Amino acid sequence: MKLNTSIFRSRTIAVFLLLMVLPAPAASGDTPKSLQFGRTFSDYVKFTPDMSRVKNALTICSWVKKMLSGDYRSWFSRTTGSHQYELLISDAGGFNYIHSDSVDFKDSVTVPLNTWTHQCQSWSTSTGQMRVYYNGTMIGTKTFSDRAPLEEDGYILLGHDSGSQNEGDQFGGQLLKLNVFGRVLTDEEIAGMYSAGMCSEVEKNYDDVRFITWERILSETKTGNVSEVESGCPAPVEEEEEGEEEEEEEECVCPTHSMWDVLLEEKYLKQNLTEEKLTELKSFWTILGE
Repeated sequence: MKLNTSIFRSRTIAVFLLLMVLPAPAASGDTPKSLQFGRTFSDYVKFTPDMSRVKNALTICSWVKKMLSGDYRSWFSRTTGSHQYELLISDAGGFNYIHSDSVDFKDSVTVPLNTWTHQCQSWSTSTGQMRVYYNGTMIGTKTFSDRAPLEEDGYILLGHDSGSQNEGDQFGGQLLKLNVFGRVLTDEEIAGMYSAGMCSEVEKNYDDVRFITWERILSETKTGNVSEVESGCPAPVEEEEEGEEEEEEEECVCPTHSMWDVLLEEKYLKQNLTEEKLTELKSFWTILGE
C-alpha cells in the first residue's frame, strides 16, 4: 500500500493543535462601580422612580464611603409636593427623616472617613417605626405619629440635601449598591447583608422586593461632577449552567490521551477511517518522524 504522507502529516498536525486547546475559563462580568459625588450642589443624581410598591413599607440600604467631615452630609433625599423631606438620610447619623419629621442618632455612631460602611433605614405605615442601622447593627429607633403612606409623586435626589444650601450638607463621598426594598427587612437580614460584604451580591436574594435597584440608579442621568469609579471589588465570575458544563466535559479533548487515541475518534477527521487502516497508518509513524 502506498501512503500519501503529505495528507497524513497535515492530519497529524491538526490533531496536535486540538490537543493544545483547553476549555476557556468562565467569562467575567464588569468590575462593580461606585458613584463618586462632587462637592457642590450642582453634583447629583435626580430621578423619579415608581414608589407605589414601597409606599407602605420600605428599607433603604447602601454602602457609603464618607469622605468629608460633618454629621449632616446627606446621601439620600426624597421631595414631594407635601414634604420637602419626605425621606432624608445623612452619612453619620445626623439626619433621619420621614414625612418631614426627624430623629438624630449622631451620638450613637462613629463613622470614619474614607471607609466603606453599610447603612440602612427602614419604616412602615403599620407601626410608624423607623429603624436605623450601621454596619449591620441597629443604632436607634423611633416611632412617628404620621403613618400615612409615602406619596407617589416627587423625586429622589442623591448627593446632597434637596432643600439646603448649606455646604455642610453636601455629601461629596461615594455610594455603592444602593437599593430600596418594599418591606421592612429584619435585624437578621440586614446583619447578613453587612456580613456578606460589599463585594457580594447578597441584595439579589431579595429581588422579589428590591424595587428600586442599584442597576437602575447607575443608568440614571448624572449631573455635574458625578462619575462611576472603581469600588475595589473584583469582577464577578459568571456561573455556567450545569448542562453547558456537562457538554463541555464531553467534548473536551484530554491532553493525557495519545495521538492515536485521538485519531481513533473519527469525529476529528473529515472522512471515515476504519480501525484497521488507522493501525496500518500507525506503522509509518517512525518514517514520518524522520
